[in-house]
Parts: sequence; structure tokens; C-alpha cells
Amino acid sequence: MAPKRALWSEDDLIAAVRAVQRGTLSTYKAAERYKVPRRTIRNHLQSGSLKKSLGRKPILNDEEEAQLVQRIIRYSEMGLPVTPRILRRLVYKYCEQNNIKHNFNDEGKRAGKDWFKAFMKRHHEISVRKAQFMNPARAQKLNKFIVDDHFKKLRDIYNKFDLYDHPEKIYNMDEKGCRLTIHHQQSVLAKKGAKRVHLQASEHAESVTIAGCVNALGTTIPPMVIFKGKRLKPELYDNLPQGSLVEKSAKGYMTNELFKIFLKHLSRYKSQGPCLLIFDGAACQLDLSIVDISDSLGINLYCLPSNTTHELQPLDKAVYRSFEHHWDAELLSFLDQNRDKKLTKARFNIILSSVWSKCMTHSNFTSGFKATGLYPFNPQAIPETAFAPSILTEAPAPDGAQENAPALEHPHAQASESGDTTPSILSEAPTPRETPR
Repeated sequence: MAPKRALWSEDDLIAAVRAVQRGTLSTYKAAERYKVPRRTIRNHLQSGSLKKSLGRKPILNDEEEAQLVQRIIRYSEMGLPVTPRILRRLVYKYCEQNNIKHNFNDEGKRAGKDWFKAFMKRHHEISVRKAQFMNPARAQKLNKFIVDDHFKKLRDIYNKFDLYDHPEKIYNMDEKGCRLTIHHQQSVLAKKGAKRVHLQASEHAESVTIAGCVNALGTTIPPMVIFKGKRLKPELYDNLPQGSLVEKSAKGYMTNELFKIFLKHLSRYKSQGPCLLIFDGAACQLDLSIVDISDSLGINLYCLPSNTTHELQPLDKAVYRSFEHHWDAELLSFLDQNRDKKLTKARFNIILSSVWSKCMTHSNFTSGFKATGLYPFNPQAIPETAFAPSILTEAPAPDGAQENAPALEHPHAQASESGDTTPSILSEAPTPRETPR
């Protein structure tokens, strides 16, 4: 067992340094009395610092690391997060450009993994996360102008139908495509260094569409399950959540005719009187026949702006995000108990029922409506950081301003003369060091 390092405290260090500075003790006597190594006392006398620190001194100073952390967080909010590998490359490049002494790998031209681990330990405000992919269309469409217009239209609807104090009349419908296989790569145990670790599961599996619907009060409507095919076998109706509606389509997706059937399904379970159904445009292509049916059923339709549902749709925001996680867990348990390892449509129903009960919870519903500003009605519910990925597309530079324009503070906005499109973070630090260490 390795001995513990630096059992002395920072107070011991301060007392030892002060005693030597006053001339009351030599460095030998101060080291003996306060149990602080003589070399440590001498180093702190030379540097003038009285702060206890172990290990090597960080390559970057506190100000540089603070700027780095600030930029990492900013770029993550913009939808262009920096990977650990890119960060290590940028730190190396910054040190080279500013003549900062370092012990990085000159062959690989990036900071080492040990530096990265130490940097992360010093800055708990950032962490390594798995990024969610965002379609470029989503990044551009979710801007403040579109969202403000969305809430303006909703305000008119809420006023017209008196919905501010009636959460039971505000419904959200959304589709979820579910593949008959595992959705995500799984962490498994294997021999250290093994090159081939496989988990048997279909790579190209058929999909089933589930249309869920809830209201702002936290009440759920039985789901509509759409199988791919020309006919429905009797076993496809079994083991589903109570009241589920089972339908089919050629590709397993929602169609105009199926959307009409769903509206009739909703009318059997919705609260009394007129209600509002909020959905996205992917559900169907609206035509007059759908509007006529919804009007006859007392269902007022509101279609969300395209490519904004990840922030504006309750089911997308708070319910379906956990669906695939619960689905994979249930499917792995099922495969462990069934030797043939085959998931059929009939067996799909069994797993869906278990997953559905875990996702469709009252707390998920209400938090989803609150986070999207639908109930309580709150146009300020969407944070400013959600608009960050669209900011760079909103204000083009004036004519003739390109030559003298300052460098954009955006990780992918610049490319070096060598064609490097690596995000430039540290090279944008306001004031490089005047002298190397």
C-alpha cells in the first residue's frame, strides 16, 4: 500500500513560510517543526504562493483554463460540442503557438490523456456526455421568431376556447417508431483487449408505429398501434395496454385514413366538450376531410411548426426520450429468457405493455407540458440556449464588411491555411502569454 502524500495542511505551509521569512526559523527547523518538506518550503518562498498544491503544475494557467471551460460550455449550447480528442489537439496547438512549455506528444500533436483527466477533475462544471444528433433543419427552424409566432397563435387559441385553466382539454398526440430489435449498443463484459465482442440482435428489423396521446392533466389515451402488412393476425390484438387500437398500413406508418380513425378513437376517451389536439405535421397531410371530422368530434387541431418538436412537443420532450432505454432493457431480459432469440410481432406486444407503463407516467406528462410552455401557458419556457444553434444563420454580415470582420466565435467557423477545420477555441484567447514558462 502506497504511503499517503502531503499529510501537512495549508496552514502548516503558511506558518513554516512565515517563520522562515521572519528569520525566526531556518528552512531545516521549519521543515522539522511543521512537517512540511524543506524543498516545498523553498519552492513556495521562491514563488511567493502559499497555496497547497500536489503534483505537477498545470500546463495552462487558471485564466486560460477558465476561458477554455467557458468556450466548451458555449459551443455545447450551440449544438456543436467539442470532443475530448479535438480538445487535446487544440490545447497542443495553443501551447505551440504561444511558446508554452509542455510535455505533450509531438508526434500525435495533441495533449495527453493524463492532462485531459486532470483537467476534468479540476473543472466539475463540465463532463463527458453522449451527444444527441440534431438534424441541421431542426437547428435552423428552432429560432426565436418561429417560437414567438407559435406561442402567439397558441395564445389566440387558448383565449378562444378558454383553455388556461382547463388542462384536461389540452391534448398532445405524437408517433413513436419502434424497431423490433435493440435500439442502442449495449455495454457488456468480455475479456480485456478482446477485438470481437458481439451481441446477437437484428440489424435491419421491421418497425411498428405507436401513436400516443395524453393531456396536460396527466391522463393518457390508449395507444394506437400500427403494424406493417395487409392483414392483422388475431394474436396481434393480445397483450397490449388496455383499450389499445390496432391498425395496419402498407409501410407501418400513419396515413390520412388512419389519422381519421385515431381522431374517432380519441373522441371516445377525451374529456367532455371541445378540446385542443396538438400534434406535429408528420402525423398526416391535413386535408378538408380531416378538418371536417375533427370539427364534428369537437376536436380543434393545432399543428406544431416543423422541425421544432424536440423542444415544443410534450411527448417528444419528456416521454419518448426514455422509451428506447426501457425498450432495450425489457428486450434484453426477454432474449435472456427465450432461447430462440427471435422477436415476433406477437411478442412485441408483451414487451410494449411493460415499457409503456414505465414511460407513460403522470409525472412525465405534466413535466412535458410544463417544459414546453403549453401548461401552465408560458411563452418563456423555452430557454435562450435552445435558440443558439440557429443564431449564426439569422444575421448575415453587411455588404463590404467581410474583409475587416473579426473571427467568428464559433467552433466550425474558421479553417486554417492548411485546411484544418478543427474548432478553434484556445487560439481565440484574448491575450496570449508574453513570456513562455
